This record gives sequence, C-alpha cells and structure tokens, in this order.
Amino acid sequence: MTVAAIRRPPASPCVGVCIIDEERGLCTGCARTVEEVAAWGGASDAFREAVWAALPERAAAMGLSVRRLDWREAGLLDEMERLFAEAAGTFVVGVYGAVGEVMRDADEPYDARREGVSLTLATARSAIRIEALPSLTAIEIGRAGRPPLIALAVPKARAPAPGPSVLTDLGSGDDALLPRDAGGRRFDVGLGRRAARFTMRCSDTLAADIAPHCGVPWPDCLGLVGAGVLAESPVRVIEAPCVRAEVDAVIPPPGGASPEGPHTHLLPGHIAQGFDTPPTVPLPDGYVLSALFYPR
Repeated sequence: MTVAAIRRPPASPCVGVCIIDEERGLCTGCARTVEEVAAWGGASDAFREAVWAALPERAAAMGLSVRRLDWREAGLLDEMERLFAEAAGTFVVGVYGAVGEVMRDADEPYDARREGVSLTLATARSAIRIEALPSLTAIEIGRAGRPPLIALAVPKARAPAPGPSVLTDLGSGDDALLPRDAGGRRFDVGLGRRAARFTMRCSDTLAADIAPHCGVPWPDCLGLVGAGVLAESPVRVIEAPCVRAEVDAVIPPPGGASPEGPHTHLLPGHIAQGFDTPPTVPLPDGYVLSALFYPR
C-alpha cells in the first residue's frame, strides 16, 4: 500500500485559540460549537467532514482572520501542486528579512515530482520541496480586502533545534533541487533560528573564499563574504520545517531592485527584529512557520 492510499480521519480544525464566543456558542479559534469540540475525538469521519463543511461560513460570519484548512498529507500536496501549476502566487520560505521567493510565470515550463509524502516543484529559476508529514498544517490567514494567505506550519514541538549562529560549512550534498553547483559545498550564514536556515551552495572558487571565515557570527560574517557572494550570486537554499526552497537568480547590489520573478532577501535590519513571520501575519501561537503562500 502506498502512503497516498492510507486514509486518515479529517484533522482537527483547532488552531490553539480555545475561547468560546458566548453569544454565538462558537469557538473564536476554530468556529466549532462546544459540543463539536467535545465530541471530536470519538466522532465518525462523516461527522467531522460535515463540521469542516460548515466552518468557512461560520468563520466568515464571525470575522475570523485565521482558520485551519483540512489539507493533510497527499491532499495538501495536491493543493500545493495545483497552486504552482496555475501560477497562482508566490511561495515564501524563511524568516522575516531572510527569505526565498519561489514562483513561476504562467507560460514557464516546470517539473513536478512526487516521492512518497514529498513533492518537488521546479523551474529553471527556483524550486520548492514540501514534505507532507502528519505534523505539517495548512492555515488560512485572512486579509482585509485581499485574498487570504496560506501558511504551512508545524507545532513548535516538531520544529528542529536552532541552526548555527556563526558562518558554518555544511559540506557537500546530493539533494540539490536545482542543477547549478549540485554537489557543491553549502554554507549556513548563521541566523541561529528554529524556523529557517539560510544557506548558499557555492562553486569551488567561492567556497574556497568563504571557508576561512567560518566561525564568524552573524551578521559580521556578511561583511567578510558579501563581495564574493554578490559577484557570483550562488544558489540560495532556505530550509524550514518540512520545506526546502532554492533560488538561482542574480543578487542585486545594496540599494538595487530585486529581479522580477524568483529572488531572495537577506536584510540584517529586518532579521534583527526576531520575527519568524512579517509583523502583519498572525500565525497562531504554538506553531512554527514553514512557508507562506501569497496569492497573486
């Protein structure tokens, strides 16, 4: 039996905000009734599916800006592949100030590959791999007057330990999503964060220039290696829980405009604020961000 063939019961809509609106008798986090919340653990699939079907209308009536989506494992990958195939928006992976943006033009060729619970979506310019483990959760975040965002996140207990806080040589690997310098050495810039690691896959020449500075803390290391990185624009690899993004695009000089299409940002001032998500994006407490999808 393949992983995709295993049927799992519908996920709980809970987002960790368990406060009942006394007037409506509904939870202000998930829009379920008290009775539905109490019965959920032993309820049938039919009961759960009926509740899920009622939630969007309830959430809209309550003005809720955050709600969990019933996208899990193979179903979640189906939705991610659909969004990419339709060129419906941009996947953003990383922490506030240090992100990679993965997208495609409507007429741009792309490749989609599935292996078990893993989906890789790639163009010549950028790629994203999503591991739809049971802990990966899809959350819709409403925005006034604009289409909602979709956040992929994991419970904090499932997030990895913080990455290094100094420039670190990660060695070579064979798991590249894009072809340039596949197998080349990667360097972690040293953000020291749980939500994401920002790394660069380098040519032998650039790797030789960067290696002597390993051990220098962020952001001091940026001043030592920045000129070489700007000159070569290596493939940037951003790793988050259950998600990996790669971007092969020119890095603009300081003060320059980002290129159209896929690109990255590495902004020390923004990073220093310590946000995983932009301050205007309310991810529920108890979750660590894996990726954001911004619709066009």
